[in-house]
Order: sequence, then C-alpha cells, then structure tokens
Amino acid sequence: MAGGGTRQRFPAGPWPHGSFLAVLASASAPDTATADLLSASTPRTYDPHEILLAEGDTGTFVLLLLSGVAKVTTVAPGGETALLAVRLGGDLVGEFAAFDNQPRSATVTAASRVHTRRLSQRTFLRWLNDHPAVALAVGQSLVRKNRWSVRRRGDFSSCPVATRVARVLADLAEDYGQRGGDGALSIPGLTQAELAGLVGARERSVHEVLGALAAERVIDVGYRRVTVRSLPGLHEATELPPMPT
Repeated sequence: MAGGGTRQRFPAGPWPHGSFLAVLASASAPDTATADLLSASTPRTYDPHEILLAEGDTGTFVLLLLSGVAKVTTVAPGGETALLAVRLGGDLVGEFAAFDNQPRSATVTAASRVHTRRLSQRTFLRWLNDHPAVALAVGQSLVRKNRWSVRRRGDFSSCPVATRVARVLADLAEDYGQRGGDGALSIPGLTQAELAGLVGARERSVHEVLGALAAERVIDVGYRRVTVRSLPGLHEATELPPMPT
C-alpha cells in the first residue's frame, strides 16, 4: 500500500491506554503499518457538533481518530437520544460496517474539534490483511467495545445509580484517563448530562453522586472534566471485587 519516500508517522502519543492506537503500539507493529495507513488514507477534520457517522447510513468507510472527543449515540424506541459511549484520539469508529456491510448502528458526533484519517473499506481490510499486528489490535479493540456494552446492559438492570456512575467513571479512567503530574487521572470532554446519558439516570441524581465522591476526595469535578484522585477508592465504589495489587 505504501509508496516511496520518507516514512510518515502518527502524531506522538501517548495514546489513551484503552485506545486502538495504544494497543497497536504495544503490539510493536512495524513502521510499514503506519506508513501504509498514512499513504492510503485521507485527512479529515470535524468541527464541534459535526456528524462523523450517521445511524442508518450505508457508508462503509472507517475513521481513525487522531485527536479530540466524539460521542456515540443512538435513537431509543421512545424517540429520545441515548448516549452509548465516548471515543477519543487513538480510537477507530465505523469498523463494524466495514466488516459486515450493514447500515451504521449509531451516530458519531464531534464533541470538540476532531482530527481523523479516513480509510475506505477496501483500504481498511487490505491494511488488516497485510499487517497481522493491526488485525490483532482491531480485534482487541472490538472486544473492548463489546465488553463495555455488556457491562452497561448488566448495570442498567441490576445496579443503583451510584454504582453505575462509579463503574462508568472507572472504565473511562482506566481506558482514557490522562495522568497528570500529581498522578491523578483526568477524563476529558464529558459533561454531567452526558455522563447521565451513559449511565441511564437523571442528571440531578448523577450530580449528587459526583458530589458525594468529590466529598470523599475520590474525584474532582470541573467543566467537561472529571479527575480521578483515587482509582482504588473509585473502584471500591463500583462494588466490584478489589483491584489486584
């Protein structure tokens, strides 16, 4: 896929721990995998509120997010919009349709300015075929997305709001948290209303849960940002088994 000339590289990381590019980096993919992608893909920037992918659309291209925050939503049976997930720089979106040629299952909207590389279906599948490390990283990314969905369905049916909030925050911190100089993990680009959408609760209830966690110094809450001060403390609030030490 790659032509001649100087090899190109992705912008410097570090990528969020749970993102596709982080997994790809840990798999020690050869430089040719990066060069092939960059030479065969098209750069595309989306402004805030612009739609990257539309639910029900029949397109099959794939987008690799290089920076920014995007929201994944769907229209629920009652007509309201449900927030399913967030995606950050380093993530892939649109790969489901590239694999099965089915209409898009959700809408992806830019929550901030989002820089991407666009790959046609043919380019994407050939990229996977030519580079086993890439195919493995895509597979691991799909498994992570599926596990997230399964956990959310279980949480909605069996857990109180406080537990659901703690579990979503723990997942976001572990997958996307940006570690600061003081060791805290910052989760960017998510309002309290959007967090309420992720956990399936009223915004007021989520606000109360966040306030309680902040009072216990487990988290700090700012504008479009939650900072996790104590991941063990947050994990304790999830009511899941203790974190391994």
